Amino acid sequence: MLQAELIRETLAGYARANEVIEDERMERFAHMTPEESRAIYDDLVEGWHPTTSSTEMEWMDLWRAETLVAIRHALDRLAKAQRTV
Repeated sequence: MLQAELIRETLAGYARANEVIEDERMERFAHMTPEESRAIYDDLVEGWHPTTSSTEMEWMDLWRAETLVAIRHALDRLAKAQRTV
């Protein structure tokens, strides 16, 4: 029971932190000039180098799928635990 409460508090904390971060982000974007936006975009594009190895791309796709499945299982367990509390 204590673990369920800790999970709820942690998730509530993350939700609140996300709200604050989103508010700050929107405030920053509201005052950003088109030139600043373009400079950020250009920096991102310049810093990105695509992977040329098909083996590496396959590994990344597999890793992403496994991660999504793990998250789904964790959320299912959390939902089940909350129904029994």
